[in-house]
Amino acid sequence: MNDLKELVTIFKDKVDFLTVYILEAHAEDTWPLGLDTRYKQTYTLEDRAKVARDFISQNSYELPVRIDEAPSNKFNSVFAAWPLRYYLLSPSGEVLYIHEPEGPLVLIRTLQRWLQGYFNIL
Repeated sequence: MNDLKELVTIFKDKVDFLTVYILEAHAEDTWPLGLDTRYKQTYTLEDRAKVARDFISQNSYELPVRIDEAPSNKFNSVFAAWPLRYYLLSPSGEVLYIHEPEGPLVLIRTLQRWLQGYFNIL
């Protein structure tokens, strides 16, 4: 999370950051991993809102969070965002860059390097 906070600090004047909660990636009833925080898959807006609130609270998460429509999963259907992706969109909505996990990790430094190149920042 610290890398993400640093990224936001660096680019806050150039980028609007937004998190979209889609599906529970490791729901105990669909793909359990033995994590400390366990949730069942979320099929309603209310369920997703509760999980998102818990995440925000447990992680002191400061970025804006929106919730994918349930049960249609419209955002995830359009962007194929599961399990974890970062999308950079232009002000007009054009997808400029899709950052996918590198193995089991999402490397914020890779995203940072792309943004530095895009904004011509060394």
